[in-house]
Amino acid sequence: MLKRYLHQIASRVDYIVALKSPVSENSYKEAKKDIESMGGKVTYEFRAAFKAVLASLPSDHVSTLSSKPYVDFMEEDKSGKLTICS
Repeated sequence: MLKRYLHQIASRVDYIVALKSPVSENSYKEAKKDIESMGGKVTYEFRAAFKAVLASLPSDHVSTLSSKPYVDFMEEDKSGKLTICS
C-alpha cells in the first residue's frame, strides 16, 4: 500500500489548465470535479484576465483532462528564471 502511494506521488505533474471562453463559475466547478475524480487536486484558480486552474494530477490522466470540452490548452507548470538586462 505504501509503495502504491509513493508511486502516485512520484507520478504527479502540475499543469496550468486554461479554460475556454466564455468562462463561468460552472467551468471552474466542472474542472475541479473532473480533476478530483482523476485523483488530482486544484491548487489555485486564476480568475482575473487569465481564466485557468493550477492542478496537480497523476501523469496518466493528462491526455484525458486535455480532451475535456472546457479546456482551451494545458501547459506543464515549471520554474522559470527571469534575467533583466539594461
